[in-house]
Amino acid sequence: MTPSESTDLSPLKLRLQAIDGDLTRSEAMLAQWLTLNEAVIGLETGASIAAKTRVSEITVSRFLRRLGYKGLSALKAELQSSAAASLPTVSSIRLLDGETGDLIRRDAEAVLALSDQVARPEWVQAIAAIQQASHVYVTGFQTVRGVAEDFARRLAIVRSAVQFLSPHDGGLAEWIAAPPGALMFLVDTIPYAREAEPVVAQASRSGMVVVVATDELNTWAAAHTPFVFHVAAKSGAFVESTGPLASLLNLVTHAVAALDPERAKARLNVWPGLIRDLQLF
Repeated sequence: MTPSESTDLSPLKLRLQAIDGDLTRSEAMLAQWLTLNEAVIGLETGASIAAKTRVSEITVSRFLRRLGYKGLSALKAELQSSAAASLPTVSSIRLLDGETGDLIRRDAEAVLALSDQVARPEWVQAIAAIQQASHVYVTGFQTVRGVAEDFARRLAIVRSAVQFLSPHDGGLAEWIAAPPGALMFLVDTIPYAREAEPVVAQASRSGMVVVVATDELNTWAAAHTPFVFHVAAKSGAFVESTGPLASLLNLVTHAVAALDPERAKARLNVWPGLIRDLQLF
């Protein structure tokens, strides 16, 4: 990283960068969560961070001390005074009133934080790989299966050969003679499905490019592919929101279409004629 690039990082990110590569599993999860949720740390407590990262409150305190902070309050004070902390808009101040407003704000912050993921060089490479793949397999499990299926359908509108894959139902029969140049796109969040990592590993061994859209606590996917994109999912709701995840997948669909807009437009023009007689709309 060049000096100019390092100056774009917040004080917290600079501290995390200084100890990167020398972290326990719990510390890695904390570092990842802090990086992805920097904008809302001011609303957190040590107990809430511990609960969201599934570590002990003592582990949170020790990790903050390792970063050089005398507790969470010191981290909050630094964030407030740093240039990276932006002033809230009038509407965001209004949304801070009440539990529902707080949940809306957290979801909005999570969507805005996607800009950090899209700005990564891996994003451009992953989108190019999806656009150029001979075949795209999409899979997702448990509560995000529906999100993954919706993404597969939307992606199939702008490019050909997109298929939702259900490894548990089909036993990967689709891969018996998978075409060369295929790609697998996994959508998975906590609690991570038992099949998720084995399927990713199998796809990688088969020579497929693998892209993963997941939450901020996932630390295993990066061992299999550089194309791992994180979404902040812990908003404090009883059932965590899939809104930011859906937003990320919508960005993927748009970015893939934008690489070959003429082909995407041609498919969009043909599609209404195919379903007109079904009278779905």
